[in-house]
Amino acid sequence: MKKYILFVFTAFYFTFNVQAQEVLKIKDYRQKVLEYNQDIQAAQKQISAADEYIKVANSDKGPRIDAGASYSYTGRPFDPTGFKPSNAPIGEWLPVHHNYNANVTIKQDIYTGGRIKSSIKLAQMKKEIASAHRDYTGSELLFYADQLYWKSVGDKEALELARQYQTSVQTLVDVAKNKYEAEIVSRNDLLMAEVKLNEAELEVLKAQNNYNISIMNLNRLMGKEIISSTIVEDTVDFSEFIFDTNDVVTRALGQRAEIRQSLAEVKATHANADLTASKYKGNLHVFAKGVYGAPSPQLANSPEGNYYAGAGFSIPIYHSSKKKREMAARKIESEIAILNKEKVTDQVILDINEAMYLLDEAAKRVQLTNASLAKADENLDMIIDRYKDGLSPIIEVTDAQVNWQLAYGEYIDAKVKYKVACTNIEKASGDLYQSK
Repeated sequence: MKKYILFVFTAFYFTFNVQAQEVLKIKDYRQKVLEYNQDIQAAQKQISAADEYIKVANSDKGPRIDAGASYSYTGRPFDPTGFKPSNAPIGEWLPVHHNYNANVTIKQDIYTGGRIKSSIKLAQMKKEIASAHRDYTGSELLFYADQLYWKSVGDKEALELARQYQTSVQTLVDVAKNKYEAEIVSRNDLLMAEVKLNEAELEVLKAQNNYNISIMNLNRLMGKEIISSTIVEDTVDFSEFIFDTNDVVTRALGQRAEIRQSLAEVKATHANADLTASKYKGNLHVFAKGVYGAPSPQLANSPEGNYYAGAGFSIPIYHSSKKKREMAARKIESEIAILNKEKVTDQVILDINEAMYLLDEAAKRVQLTNASLAKADENLDMIIDRYKDGLSPIIEVTDAQVNWQLAYGEYIDAKVKYKVACTNIEKASGDLYQSK
């Protein structure tokens, strides 16, 4: 009983005061979905993080300044008294137990074997990968959103179909009842019509539930309260879909996020290989260091300042074939990335060609099911008139009603699939989601 009450409340909640609400169009729905979706937000944050890593890599171009301090206690220190100058102050030039200093070092790399350049390139490719991932996520999300939206519109139209079917059967019940009361037909006709009416009422209930669930899915995807009324279009319109097929494969190869990501991954492996090679090309740097502490430069107890300046160069000479093995591994990684790019390219070409065939098939299916619906509608009217005149049995009427309902349902389904096919070819070409 509680479940039944809940259903009644839910249906009431969805249908109450719907006339005052604005119809949600597909364009507005897409925008709401993109603004709410957590995956898109996370992908955008990945791009922001990649921007910061590019700045980190660029920061290695400048000098580094480090500060430090140290302290140690020496139990048996060196005794410098034998070197004490005759004019040295009393209390200095004694064994130093306490060793401490504070220092500041400035270091600037002059040559790094391409390490900095390769690090920047690698960081840039990681940003491009993150950007492509964001676009891929957006494209997949919009495709899913369109499927949900047109399914909701189709379910709404199917609900109206179920109600029309119920009205048609109710009309048949009325005709059969009048003919039975006039003793033109047997009670069997009336009972058959009433059974069909019960079935029609159940189909209305199922159609209403399907529509309500579709609306709940719409609400969830755009961040709206699940059980809230959202009004979509009444019917799936079958309008001309304008799509530029000129150089569509070339356009897809230039726009698809998967292609961009695979290309960035190839470049990233090259940058990683250069970064690995830079470790074995040597490093040249200059530095300056200031120190203040004790013992002083003259080995006295009192703290004094000192400074250093210089340059350094280092290059690996032998590492047990480590460089050879690392570079071989980087080369293999690059070959794998290239193979993946070729695989993705083949899939994109297949996707766009398949999408064009599916769109053409979907358009023809709409036209054919619409023609079938017109014939089923004409046949139903003719059979009902014949039954009223006593020229056809009631079973022909119920069969005609079912055929009309099936033809109408096929027409609705064909229109929904056509809309999805339109979105699919936009997705296959890379036109569906264009990041700002």
